[in-house]
Amino acid sequence: MSWATPIIKVVVLDENNMPLTGVKLQEMKNKTTLFTNFDGISELSDVEDTKVFLVEYIGYESGYIKVSPNSDSEIKIVLRKK
Repeated sequence: MSWATPIIKVVVLDENNMPLTGVKLQEMKNKTTLFTNFDGISELSDVEDTKVFLVEYIGYESGYIKVSPNSDSEIKIVLRKK
């Protein structure tokens, strides 16, 4: 029996708890890039091992998140303006 890898939802908000559309999440090892949707959400569906993502958005401080199969099913990120 094989288990499906979990889907991890990443929610990106500003300091006022408003969703940020178009935030770039770039996986550092293979450079796969995802973007958040209108609701500030992006879904990671192939997290079979630990991955590090660069989180970037124009006018906001960049940062990194580490995601693994044991991560919570929802990760909330709050970006601060530069």
